[in-house]
Amino acid sequence: MKYIKAVNSKLVNQTVLFYGDEDILKSLAKKGSETDIRFYNTKISGNEITFLYPFKFPERIQTLLNAASVSNKAILAVNELDKSVGEFLLTLDYHGIKNLGVIAVPQVLEHIQKIAGAMGISVDAMSQKYEDVERFSLLPVTPAKQENLVVLDQSFQVKGVGTVSLGFLLGGQIKKHMVMKAYPSGKTVDIKSIQIMDVDMETAEPFSRVGLAYRNVEVDDVPKGTILYSKEGVEFTESIQLEVRTNPTVKVVPSVGEKIQLNFLFNNINAEISDISEGKYLIDVDKKVPIIDEIFSITSLNSSPRVIGAGKPGN
Repeated sequence: MKYIKAVNSKLVNQTVLFYGDEDILKSLAKKGSETDIRFYNTKISGNEITFLYPFKFPERIQTLLNAASVSNKAILAVNELDKSVGEFLLTLDYHGIKNLGVIAVPQVLEHIQKIAGAMGISVDAMSQKYEDVERFSLLPVTPAKQENLVVLDQSFQVKGVGTVSLGFLLGGQIKKHMVMKAYPSGKTVDIKSIQIMDVDMETAEPFSRVGLAYRNVEVDDVPKGTILYSKEGVEFTESIQLEVRTNPTVKVVPSVGEKIQLNFLFNNINAEISDISEGKYLIDVDKKVPIIDEIFSITSLNSSPRVIGAGKPGN
């Protein structure tokens, strides 16, 4: 594996959603772990870049939404347009991902630029060269939130270590020996050690892919979809109100009484829309969800497209 050459610019760690020709991705970064998403890692000027490839999409829309929920940029490498590209672009729109690199033949690139441009997404024409990925990685990203927030995509037992989790730090800074709360288990966890790209670290910065080991924590305490947080006063509810935005080009719109899935940060929960009023949706969920400043997307698995809206908790 070749690391992309260093440049004299200040970067931040980044998470990049990737869809299309995986061979391109294999030439750019080193494959790491795998669930229904394959994770690839590289470095630019000492900063970690994690690519997320949701290889179960388009069969499963949830894997795309999970990957998008922790990404701040995207790359699309396709040579034809189909429904999956449409769902991919809608997902970027709903998750506020505004920087899209496109590796495609001119005709396809032109169509993607037109569709994405109407959504306010900036399209950067790219090739497969390291230099293009480097340039794309120099584009600024939205600053991370101040609150400490980690989302876990997998946890497992390691002999001699105990429970280990892999995930993404979305905001704030975590340190060894930090104590955090875990959703949905409600457990308090003590972080024993932190690794980034197999290197032991004292602290981790936003948008890092982290490996965490704990003191006295079981795998069932921190399953996939666990959110670690340290902010006091996080509320939980079985009936969440969202300020939902739908894309005007999509004919399928949510309706009262509709059975849906609510998707956020590697959580995919069955739900029902109980009320819609002036863009505010009241959604009843099968289990309590946290009221946090993150994107909650709405999917209807029998519609086309399957992602039909998204929003954040409102007042």
